[in-house]
Amino acid sequence: MIRLATTKDLPIVLYLAQSTFREKWTPIDGEVLVERYILDNMQISHFEQDFSSPNVSFFIAFHESTPVGYAKIIKHSIPQNYEHLGTKFLKIDKLYLLENVQAKGIGSEIMTLIHQIATEELFDTLWLGVWGQNTQAIAFYEKRGFSKAGNWFFQMGDKVFDDEWLMSKAISSGNYIQI
Repeated sequence: MIRLATTKDLPIVLYLAQSTFREKWTPIDGEVLVERYILDNMQISHFEQDFSSPNVSFFIAFHESTPVGYAKIIKHSIPQNYEHLGTKFLKIDKLYLLENVQAKGIGSEIMTLIHQIATEELFDTLWLGVWGQNTQAIAFYEKRGFSKAGNWFFQMGDKVFDDEWLMSKAISSGNYIQI
């Protein structure tokens, strides 16, 4: 099950954001850098600010009634220098699942929901940033019609990661592969 998160869900979203970020990035970037990023960017005040924006939505994914992942989308977020990709953009800002539930179809369910929102609200382009060496995530997005549109940058503390990809997908009826 996936549902829209409300402000009452802030503690759950915060827990999922911090936990999934630690699981994914600590083995790659080290505990010090990851914990600093969490301290600077993943505190309740950051999420309260996002929850108050009419263009930001969070979704919580459940497995057997336990929260196991979340997604964050941002409406009308246009990637700088990529205006040629469309006129009405929907950004998938976050899509993380706890490691123990990956490959159970939950990520596909989240993507189906996001695509449905994009279609119903007449967005013409979905986009996201992904680490260029995350072959598993890239394959997941490519399977759903995304392709690399260019390079992207991500900053964690003093470190700027310039090996990020910007991936996009044009929204039109009939071009989405549901898995």
